Amino acid sequence: MHLYFMQKMDNSKITTAFIQRFDGPTNLNLQLSLDQIKSLNDCKYLLVIQSIIEKSIKLTVYPVNKSKIIKVSLFGLKLSKKTLKEISKILQKYEVIHSSGILKIKNSLMYECYLNLSLTEKQSEDLNSSLHKINNIFKKVKIEEVGLISS
Repeated sequence: MHLYFMQKMDNSKITTAFIQRFDGPTNLNLQLSLDQIKSLNDCKYLLVIQSIIEKSIKLTVYPVNKSKIIKVSLFGLKLSKKTLKEISKILQKYEVIHSSGILKIKNSLMYECYLNLSLTEKQSEDLNSSLHKINNIFKKVKIEEVGLISS
């Protein structure tokens, strides 16, 4: 085992944490420290992705410059090298902000990704067409727009 000691470094933390009072399952205002994100000054919005499992919620926050982006959900994948290659070939044309990876839920495989693209952009038509061409490898393909929440 190797132990590494950090001395006088600003980046001596991998994670940060705090405990907050919980008064019930309502909207929660979290105190997030975003000062370590270098591109934060260049963005207008934050994309907040929640991964919810039975006993926890994982938040991932991305600085973005669009108020609307696309979420692609693929359900019932027939997993093979060919399938992965085709999905990869389609998605590499777009800027993938976040990917869930391939998840097995019950007996079905799922994949989700968020693209730096809105439904009003021309490229979204190309995406829809490309996914439609290979829809025989999915039970369901869902393309939706994630937008700015009202405060």
